[in-house]
Amino acid sequence: MSEQLKSQFTQRIIELQQRIDSIHQDFANGRAADWAEQAGERENDEVLNALESEAKIEIQQLSNAIARIDNGNYGICQQCGDEIAKKRLQVQPAAVMCIQCAQ
Repeated sequence: MSEQLKSQFTQRIIELQQRIDSIHQDFANGRAADWAEQAGERENDEVLNALESEAKIEIQQLSNAIARIDNGNYGICQQCGDEIAKKRLQVQPAAVMCIQCAQ
């Protein structure tokens, strides 16, 4: 089971890194000379920056989850030491706390 999770997390990290690479490529393509188009592109840049930030955060969370799998701590609440519910891990695979401690 843990190898399957690591594989899923690794695949998701690869997908997120590809998204980041695509965002960087979009930025590298340059900007239009027209002022009206530049305004729209700036708004687009803000969205792309937010998507990149979210992807980097998820990559870090998944990398940490892989490390917890390797250490035998995956699925264990870092605050109280109880087991994190399977349903919680299905919804939020990188969860580090049980639902009680997270609240």
